[in-house]
Amino acid sequence: MAETPTPEKAAERLFSGETVEKGWFANQGLASAVPHLVEELNQELGALQAVPPCGERCAAIFERGELHFDMKIDAEGLITSILIDPPVVYSASLDAAIDAFSELPGSSSVHVTRNGEVIGDLNGEAPMAVGSAFKLAVLKALNQLIGAGKLEWDQVVDMKEEWRSVPSGQLQAWPVGAPITLHTLASLMISVSDNTATDALIDLVTRNSVETISPRNRPFMTTREFFQLKRLDMPETRAQYVDGSYDERSRISSSLKGLGVPRVSELNTDPLLQIEWFFSTQELCGLMDDLHSVDVLQINPGLARKEDWSTVAYKGGSDAGVVNLTTGLVAHDGTRYCVSATWNDTASLDQLAFSMKYLALLHQLK
Repeated sequence: MAETPTPEKAAERLFSGETVEKGWFANQGLASAVPHLVEELNQELGALQAVPPCGERCAAIFERGELHFDMKIDAEGLITSILIDPPVVYSASLDAAIDAFSELPGSSSVHVTRNGEVIGDLNGEAPMAVGSAFKLAVLKALNQLIGAGKLEWDQVVDMKEEWRSVPSGQLQAWPVGAPITLHTLASLMISVSDNTATDALIDLVTRNSVETISPRNRPFMTTREFFQLKRLDMPETRAQYVDGSYDERSRISSSLKGLGVPRVSELNTDPLLQIEWFFSTQELCGLMDDLHSVDVLQINPGLARKEDWSTVAYKGGSDAGVVNLTTGLVAHDGTRYCVSATWNDTASLDQLAFSMKYLALLHQLK
C-alpha cells in the first residue's frame, strides 16, 4: 500500500536531493522557478538535517541554518504551491550576528536589550532615517493621552479630508465623515503602516505631544508633508526645508496645506535621506519597551515567528535608501527583549540581505 503523501515528505524530497526534478511540481511555473532557488539555499545552508512536523507553517533544519515555508501538495504528493521565507543562517554568537551588519555598505545601527539592559550594540546612539518606524512615537503620544484620560481607545472620530495621504494603507480611500475609533486608527497605523491613519493620529494627539517624545524631529512631519516634500517639482522647497531653522520649516509645512495628495508618479524615488524622521535604534528600543504590551503592536509580527515567543510586538519602516526593523519579544519564560536595526545608504538596499542578518539575530535570542 502506497504511503500517504504529506507536506513533510515532499519537503524532505525537495531539500535533500542532489537534484530537483521538475516532475515533483504540479505546474510548469514552479518547476521552472523552484529548482534554482533550492540549489542556492542548499549551498547557503548545507545538508538537510530534519523536517519537523508542520504546524501552521513548515520548517526545514539544515547544517548551517533553517527555512520556514508554506507548502501545499495534491493527492499525488506534487507541490502545488510553496512560499519560502528568507533563510535563517546561524551565527556563532550574538556579537557575531550584530557585527554582520557592519558588512553592509552605507551606515548601519543595531541595539539589543534584555529586560531593559543592553546586551548588544552597534552605533546604537546614532540618529538615522527610519521611515515608518517613527510611528512608535505617535503611538506613545496616543497611549500617554489615553492613560491620562484625555482620549479613549473606543473614542469615535470622523474621517477628514486633510488626513488623506499616500499609501501604504487603505484609509486614504475611505469617505469623509466615516466613523473610526482611535483603536482602529492605531491598528492600521502599526499593522499595515497606514499613512492616512498616522496623520489622523498626529492631528488628534497634536504635533506638540509627539515632539515632546522626539524633540529632534521638530516640526514633526505628517506623512502627507513628507510626500509633498518629495515631489519632483519641489527641489527648491526641499532644499529650504533641509537647511531651514525650526521657524522656517514650520512656515514651509504650513505652505504645504494647500497642496493636494501627490500621485506616486509625481514623487522622487531616489534616496533623499535628509527628508525623513530620525531616531537611534536605542531610542526605538526605548519606545518599544514602553509600548510592547499595547495590543496593536502585536497584530503584525514582522520577521519574528509568533510560535517562538510568548508575545511579539513589531514596527518597521522603509523608504528608498532606508530600512528599519524594531521588534519587542517576550520569551516563554518571561524574559523581555528588544531588537532594533537600521540601515541607510544613498544606493538601493538589498532588503533580503538585511532581513537575513536580522533573522540571524532573532535566532540567537531564541
